[in-house]
Parts: sequence; C-alpha cells; structure tokens
Amino acid sequence: MRRRDFCGAAVLLLYLLCVGLVTGPSLYQLLAGSLPAPRLELVPFADIAAVLNDPASPGLGVFANIAGNAALLAPLGFLLPLFWRYFGRARRTILFGFGVSLSIELIQLVAGGVTSVDDLLLNTLGAAAGFALAKLLLCACPRLAPARQGRAEWAYPLACWLAVIVSATASDLLLLGGL
Repeated sequence: MRRRDFCGAAVLLLYLLCVGLVTGPSLYQLLAGSLPAPRLELVPFADIAAVLNDPASPGLGVFANIAGNAALLAPLGFLLPLFWRYFGRARRTILFGFGVSLSIELIQLVAGGVTSVDDLLLNTLGAAAGFALAKLLLCACPRLAPARQGRAEWAYPLACWLAVIVSATASDLLLLGGL
C-alpha cells in the first residue's frame, strides 16, 4: 500500500465513521431500547415537498433537512478523486456515492428511522457536487492529482465503508445485548 493510499484510506475511514454516527441510531435510542418504527418513503420529492410546505414537519427544518442530506456525501465525492485515480471519472464516484447512500437508507430501514428516496437523491447529488469541486481543484492545482493508478484502487474506499458498517453493527449488537 502506497503512502497516499494509506493516508486516503485513513481520512476516508474517519469521515465515514462520522457519517455512520450521524446517520445511524443514536446511542440513547440503543440504550433505552426506543428505536423508532421504520418508515419507508418511496415517492420521489414527497419528503422535500412536505418539508418545504409544512414548517412544522418533523425533522430539523428546511435547511438542515435538504442541505444536510446534500452535504452529507459531498466530502466523499471530493475525497475519492483526490486520492485515487480510479475515481477520476464522474460515473464511478457518483455510483460509489449512490451505493453508500443506498446502504445508509437500507440500514435505517432495518434499524428504525426514515428511509427516503429523497435522501438517496440528495446524498447522491451531494457526492456529485463534491466530485465537481474536486475536479475544479485538480484543474487549478494539477500537482494534487494522483500520479498513477494502482491495482484495485476501488477496494480501499469499499473496505473503509464495509469496516464502518461491520463495526457499527457489532457495537449496536453489543449495546443491545445481542452478542
């Protein structure tokens, strides 16, 4: 593993751990055993319209809900092309961001919470925006671009995300007394 790969994996792992903490059930919910009932929202833009039209809708408000979902995976879209040449193409980075967002939504469906198509769309849009910012930075400062592509570069970010999922699941089960 090259030093740049190691640094990229370390930064990405730290970021993804934060994403897992923000999107997963809270420690209080786990300890109190009060996980919310899962709710599935499959109509595109329904949650966004509800938040925009009803200021009293549940959640953190209009800005936090929409901007927060868009901003959640922007760092992912930004970091991937900076550290790994494989993710220098928009399609690969956006698909990876979509996969991370989809896994978050599926985990929320199982663990309790709202699983929403709108969150999936906004998270993916955020990853695309992060990618665009990274490409602008790489055009302005080409020395930051990864020099060469190693074999199976896609595996580093995937391994980081899987490590976060496995560690979060194990810790949740331990807290709930399941193991």
